[in-house]
Amino acid sequence: MQIDLNDPELESKLHVQEQLYNQLRATGEEAPAKILSLTDTGIRIGENASMLQIYVEVFPEELPAFNANTEQAVLDTSRPKFAPGQTIYVKYDPEHPKEVAIDHTPVEAPNSAYKCSYCGATQDLDEGQAKCSYCGSPIRT
Repeated sequence: MQIDLNDPELESKLHVQEQLYNQLRATGEEAPAKILSLTDTGIRIGENASMLQIYVEVFPEELPAFNANTEQAVLDTSRPKFAPGQTIYVKYDPEHPKEVAIDHTPVEAPNSAYKCSYCGATQDLDEGQAKCSYCGSPIRT
């Protein structure tokens, strides 16, 4: 189902919602959140994204955990990052913690596996490591 974004009422609702989310992203507190469930709202944003309603459990440092709903336009190619059980980061208003905006998904660490050209051992390198952990040969990057 594709909803017409040229509908002035829908466009106005989405605009107001995005203003609230932008305010939360600018001034809110960041916290990790676990995605509990998500629902496709049926709203397509262009040809490559869908508006999803996402139900999360938020884990702030200063408050007890709480549940909240939020909506986010998500690219079709990024949708696997928004599966139930995944961790994302949200911004919330400590005065009104039920209002949250998605800030970002976790940043994946680059693959630091190194295969030693002398002994062939594959290993994770520590910052500044100069020798292979197995054979002691110099690291060549």
